[in-house]
Amino acid sequence: MPILPEAARRLVASPPGDFLELRGERIRQQRMVCSAGSLVDYGPVLSQGLAARVLKDGVWGWASRDGFEEAATVASRAGSLASSAGGRGNAVLPPFVPAAGFFDKPCVERFDEVPDREKAFQCQRYGELLSSLVHGAPCRVVYSERRREKEIVNSAGTDVSEVENICAFRFELPGSPLSVFRDMAGRSGYEFFRSREKLLDEVAAEYSSASDISPVESGRSRVILDPELTGMFVHEVFGHILEAGAHPFSPALSGMLSPGTEIAPSCVTIVDDATHYDMPGSMAYDDEGIPGCRKVLVSSGRVKSRLHSLATAGAAGMPPTGNGRAGSHRSPLAARMTCTYLAPGDRSLEGLLSMMPDGLLLEGALSGSTNMDRFRLTARKAWRIRSGKPVRPAGPCTIAGRILDTLGTISGAGSDLSLSSGLWGCSRPGYATVPVSYGGPYMLLGPVTIHPGV
Repeated sequence: MPILPEAARRLVASPPGDFLELRGERIRQQRMVCSAGSLVDYGPVLSQGLAARVLKDGVWGWASRDGFEEAATVASRAGSLASSAGGRGNAVLPPFVPAAGFFDKPCVERFDEVPDREKAFQCQRYGELLSSLVHGAPCRVVYSERRREKEIVNSAGTDVSEVENICAFRFELPGSPLSVFRDMAGRSGYEFFRSREKLLDEVAAEYSSASDISPVESGRSRVILDPELTGMFVHEVFGHILEAGAHPFSPALSGMLSPGTEIAPSCVTIVDDATHYDMPGSMAYDDEGIPGCRKVLVSSGRVKSRLHSLATAGAAGMPPTGNGRAGSHRSPLAARMTCTYLAPGDRSLEGLLSMMPDGLLLEGALSGSTNMDRFRLTARKAWRIRSGKPVRPAGPCTIAGRILDTLGTISGAGSDLSLSSGLWGCSRPGYATVPVSYGGPYMLLGPVTIHPGV
């Protein structure tokens, strides 16, 4: 799978600084949207180009260009940018073992082997089935495919390449006050989109029962999060604060992230694992050519590790963790999550319910966000719990609070692990969206602040 031309590969033998890295990539994407039984949006896109990074006199310089013909110019530009500060910086390259290899998870059905007319037919078929289940209500089906090929070489001897295929879809029934939907994504070929009739039944059942639910009451309550919500909570509340370099202006967070610091109760162990190769967040090599691996970020409530790129690892005096990621060659690189989850505990769902005689059981993640001090997490549906039993359903609700206050209220984790990914990835200000996965078991926490709706 050659991407970089030979002339580009030869550049790393004589870097314009202390270190040179070249990353070439080719991304083919396609999106189809079917509404009311008709195809309304169809957009194949191809982007390709290269990015160069140079470490020179203690300063990182970065440049990129569409296409692969001007690698020498891009590398020279990155070196010039590293020199433009006019003085010596303090950035250092951490020790790492250069990697070499190629990874391509096999697909049953490659995207380019399935005709577009068949993909459009499947979207329309799912739309018609869903509409028939809800007596003609308007519905929407979104299909997305993405094939990313990347190749990374550097002056330390790294020479790796990888193919990433991601298939995703969304079934949606627009409604008031909130749409009912399900979306899923997998590191897979087109086969991931087939045989999803049971999911249509699930969406239709939730839509049909929407009129029977009442809103939750504002206030404070203990809650149990289902595995998808647990994953979103872990992603927003733990993951982002443990991405090195994500919060340089937050002394409160920086002071609590040293290894060994107690950040949560002992039932909490958080893992970031890039080797779940069925999930979109996985990768054999990050976008700096460092092998992806399993990292324990929080062990029994105490910080053990953070997520690092080469730059943040060098600044911290730590080894890189294989989390240097860029959404495309046009985006700068940063330490980002891969597949992040709460490790299973030793309790069943019934056991967690017995620990919470009264409260809410929340199901399905609608959205989540954080500003590194506070968080918001919205669930599709809630069940009121009385005497340890679900008694009646309620509508969407949002939990919110200060991160530092909420972490200490986690009091139990279930015994089953489930991972999820959605149609979209993880966005971060100033950086492109990257595919991620998240998950965990059921989790008990609170009291937290509850708001009805989104």
